[in-house]
Amino acid sequence: MPNPKVAVVTGASRGLGAAFARVLAEEGYALALGARTLSDLERVAASLDAPSLTHPLDVTVPGSVDAFREVTLARFGRVDALIVNAGIGLFKPLEAFTPQEFEQLFAVNVTGAWLTVRAFLEPLKAARGLVVMVSSDVSTRVFPTGGPYCATKFALRALARTLQLEHPELRVLELRPGATDTYFAGSEEGASGKEAYLKAATVAEALRFALRLPQDARLEELALRPAALEPVY
Repeated sequence: MPNPKVAVVTGASRGLGAAFARVLAEEGYALALGARTLSDLERVAASLDAPSLTHPLDVTVPGSVDAFREVTLARFGRVDALIVNAGIGLFKPLEAFTPQEFEQLFAVNVTGAWLTVRAFLEPLKAARGLVVMVSSDVSTRVFPTGGPYCATKFALRALARTLQLEHPELRVLELRPGATDTYFAGSEEGASGKEAYLKAATVAEALRFALRLPQDARLEELALRPAALEPVY
């Protein structure tokens, strides 16, 4: 039996990351799962019917990202898909942010994404692989209290487009979910007031679509918003 394709997922311990991991396992991928909390990662891995490794990962620390790459390649020897999912959110008026809060948003959402792509770029190029930048529907719009967060998503969109231009052998997807019922920004999954939000499993079906798309097509962006909420652009 041929070796399975290998997917790397950051922020894989819960929410969207865990949902992406389930879809990838169902699509026949072996998995390298990274996040800050190893015990949560191990619970996700134990629920999957797929070869997998778990490793603690802080995407803001270059050495942590490099260590994750090394254990992934030592175990699997290849990377066919990279799901850049680790991210944080903080929402308040611009003047209420501290410099540390502002910098942390960019450190995780932008620099962390760049460090992750840079670390796995060579095996991805060898596989002519798929890179999914998990962005947001606010990568093209703004809203009050969302300035720094939106700015990180605008930046992530720019990184995705630049990566595609510089490496046409890759397929780079900016996945842009709107409001989603996860643990994002300190919220609880299933909390009151989130009934109309997208479910993580629904967003993960967009990844399944990208994985199954024929190789002669390149899906460059995909935006999803809850059908029960008013459209915003």
